[in-house]
Amino acid sequence: MSGYKTFAVAGAGAIGSIIVDELLKEKAAGKVDKVVVLTRSAAGNDALLAQGAEPIVVDYDSPPSLQSALHGIDVVISTVITTALNVQEPLGDAAKAAGVKLFVPSEFGGDTRQHTEGPYALKAIQRRRLGQIGLPWAAFVTGPFADAIFYVPHLGFDIANGKIEVGGTGDSLASFTSRRDIARYVVHVLTSLPASKLHNHEFRVEGERTTVNRVLAGYEARTGKKLDITHIPLDALKERGKGLPFNIQYFIASILELGGTNGPEDEMNVEWPDFKPQTVVEAILSYKP
Repeated sequence: MSGYKTFAVAGAGAIGSIIVDELLKEKAAGKVDKVVVLTRSAAGNDALLAQGAEPIVVDYDSPPSLQSALHGIDVVISTVITTALNVQEPLGDAAKAAGVKLFVPSEFGGDTRQHTEGPYALKAIQRRRLGQIGLPWAAFVTGPFADAIFYVPHLGFDIANGKIEVGGTGDSLASFTSRRDIARYVVHVLTSLPASKLHNHEFRVEGERTTVNRVLAGYEARTGKKLDITHIPLDALKERGKGLPFNIQYFIASILELGGTNGPEDEMNVEWPDFKPQTVVEAILSYKP
């Protein structure tokens, strides 16, 4: 057991809300004492309160506000979205000042060691800064969200309407993990491992190692639905995105096509031998927005 009993989650959205849910399950089981959710607004928090979480309104531009919210917290889990990464640095500073013991940066979905473009570059910088200020961190490399990525039209994946645009061949192996499985793994690790194995450690999680083409074929076989699939060369996607501030479709397609696994298979899920994650097709069928 880590001995960590109090947790604060920043950014309770697509992945954060599920991590909160898993933490609250552990709270009901007596393994966690307190689950704080940092929020910008006092409105819309009734459900969190009813479930046993403690929403606290914070101002990310106010160090005293953040430090007060983090008083008595052992672990901060940041799940802020890419466009809100600027709040993670003051959150880390406040966590250090408040005596937080461990910080989990928002790196879910991408590997900052292998991919250093766009938002991943900023995430890598912020993780290094945690070390510079002396705040221990634990990072989770998960691969794309298996349940959600195929429902994102601007990435080329509009499975809800049966239209798919695959960047490249679609035959390269990639690591995928559903949001629920990510949340389960994060909470299991943070509440089960000793602090010595948590501090400044990178955890590699994988739901399934497969190819985009295999996923789509599996979905068609499982559902009986025929998908309209188009393959677009990576160079064509890159050209199409010229002039955009960030060519996200090309970026994600490049990861899936050129280096999408989370590392050697024997390094996946080693902290939880009994972890039983969903396959990608199972995750797609269980998707909830």
